[in-house]
Amino acid sequence: MLLSTRAKDAIKVALAMVIAYAIALSMGWDRPYWAGLAVAFISLETSGQSFNKGAQRLGGTLLAAVAALLILSLYPQQRWMFMVVLSSYVLFCTYMKSTTRNSYFWNVAAFVTIIVAVDSASSTEPAFYTAMLRIEETALGVITYSVVSAVLWPQTSARALYNTASQLSNAALNLFQETLRDEFSSNPKNYLKQQGNLAALQARLDELANIAQVESYEIWEVHELWKDSAQLWIKYERTIEAWRQNINEVNLLEVETRLPWFKQYQEEIIERLTNIARMSSGKRVKYKSPFRGFQPNEIDTTGLSHLEKATLSLYVRQLINIERITYELHEIYAVIFGFRQNLEPQLKIEKPTPKHIINTGALKGAFRAFLCLWIAYIAYIFAPNLPNSSVLLILAGVYSVSLSTNPYVKPSSLLAIGVISTIFAACIYLLIMPHLHSFWALGTLIFIAVFSIAYLFHSPEAGLARMFGLANFVMTTGISNNQSYSFSFAVNQLLVFLLIMGIFTCVSTFTFKLRPEIQYLSLLRRFFTSAGYLLADQNSSSTPQRSAIQRYLRRHHINEIESIPHIMRAWMPGISPTIEKHELIKTIVVLQALSIRLSVLMGEFKDAENAPFYEALRHNISGWNTQLMNDFESLVQEPSGETLRAAVRQCQIKLPEMEDTISTVLDEQSKDGIELEERLNIYRILGGIRSVYQALENYEEQSQKVDWSYLKEARF
Repeated sequence: MLLSTRAKDAIKVALAMVIAYAIALSMGWDRPYWAGLAVAFISLETSGQSFNKGAQRLGGTLLAAVAALLILSLYPQQRWMFMVVLSSYVLFCTYMKSTTRNSYFWNVAAFVTIIVAVDSASSTEPAFYTAMLRIEETALGVITYSVVSAVLWPQTSARALYNTASQLSNAALNLFQETLRDEFSSNPKNYLKQQGNLAALQARLDELANIAQVESYEIWEVHELWKDSAQLWIKYERTIEAWRQNINEVNLLEVETRLPWFKQYQEEIIERLTNIARMSSGKRVKYKSPFRGFQPNEIDTTGLSHLEKATLSLYVRQLINIERITYELHEIYAVIFGFRQNLEPQLKIEKPTPKHIINTGALKGAFRAFLCLWIAYIAYIFAPNLPNSSVLLILAGVYSVSLSTNPYVKPSSLLAIGVISTIFAACIYLLIMPHLHSFWALGTLIFIAVFSIAYLFHSPEAGLARMFGLANFVMTTGISNNQSYSFSFAVNQLLVFLLIMGIFTCVSTFTFKLRPEIQYLSLLRRFFTSAGYLLADQNSSSTPQRSAIQRYLRRHHINEIESIPHIMRAWMPGISPTIEKHELIKTIVVLQALSIRLSVLMGEFKDAENAPFYEALRHNISGWNTQLMNDFESLVQEPSGETLRAAVRQCQIKLPEMEDTISTVLDEQSKDGIELEERLNIYRILGGIRSVYQALENYEEQSQKVDWSYLKEARF
């Protein structure tokens, strides 16, 4: 009988743990459990992922050793300045952890500095010895697991990358076909599930593309193209969603009659996505350059009002974007999988510009770690009789830094996992280990315990339980050459954990108000605040050049409206089951639609700047913007949407006025005097404003189904 992947992974972790302990004990090193911790935390699905995480752990440990020695040398006798500098450094590293790709490097750099600095202060050993020992033990654990993972059932990241690319391209094809069939209207739950699956595969592809290039020369040669494809898939998913939102309105205009090339367009996109899926699956494909013969400007607008032309123009722009993205993906995959040598010279893949934005969520997580560390330090100074006070300070830093990126975790769930895993490890430590008299017996015990934890908690959803289980086993057993057994030691370990959870809960509850219902409302208000700011900024953009602060604020608020719906989804599991979560999720879907429509509208405004036709209509468009700003300001005050009904009616009244103005301007300037793209751009702006109002109307309708009084209710 063949072993399952789950069993193989558990065997690799258990075997590496035994080998790491065997080497550390035979070398006579102190604290061999540090090597065990390195094995526990770098064990991942593929060899490349494990090696990458191991390298980050080792690099973070080296930085931490330097930082700890520097802080200790600067303030050896000044305990308050020592803590000010240490906690500030931890604050910086914790923030960087949430805002850079190498998050684990900064995570290790933060908590290992705490370990080395605090341990040196409370130990008779020199600080340099402690720092070097930590580096040696970490290197041992990283090398041991890397070798075992490479030799025993190696799972390369390259293979995982190809599998993910195949799954992603098939998911993209399915989503396109379901959008054509308007699957969202008939089965929204299934459609949203498909969207979520596509987003998860995108994130996995991006991660694997950066890791697999280290393992495979073939991937390294085209690693820039893999990165480009990952960015294009993100754009694809967002563009498909923008397209879907306008399908119902355009279907009323008999789209296949108005767009004579639409059937050919569908066939071409499906063929491209099918070829991409076949190439990424390793199947034979007779490569040919994709046909791009249809003319998107061939639109029959006979008998349409200006507003209907606006809707159709916006719809066509989204179709063009999908066509461009799928064409670029097709050509990139053809080069990656060897169907052609190079990209066409005229094919320029637009690189995403880096956004330098302060991440408020990351900043909150970093301050929470900062406060937890200070509370534990004050307890360490003024309550010396606390059990293992130095361990309390160290673990308070470790837990708060490690959990800074996951505010959605309830302290109660951490409490259950931590207590159970500590009791499990304590039973092994007190009842079994005293009866072992050789390393063969101890090694067998380590193997069985680690295998059991890794096997039971193999799934990504059980990652937190796996982390606590392995860490508490290693820490509580405290295996060393000079082994001693004490019931009070095991009890103190449990008491320290309970104290840390108490500190973590108090800081989370009373300082940051991490109750999911409060966060849901707070995020709603942040979203509407950012939407209002962007419209206000657009109205005041008559100046040719924005200042650096204005450009930063604009980036910040665009990032807010794009990211907040996803953050709200992450808070949903923690919301009380007594409220109808389904309606809250529907509200997030409406909010995501509003987010995309606002982003599209901002893009059209940017394209229209300094265009004469836009200048002629600026006053009317500015009036609409002002009305939208007022609507968003009212939603900041009252996110239940009760104030929107009158605003939507006001929009319907103003629509004919805008049409009359457009007709007048066209007559005055003559259609022949206005460039086609400029005219289409104005139509898209008109369609964008209308689509935003439509999203607000949908929000007002959906908000009536939400129990706002329950969300606003004050509870502990």
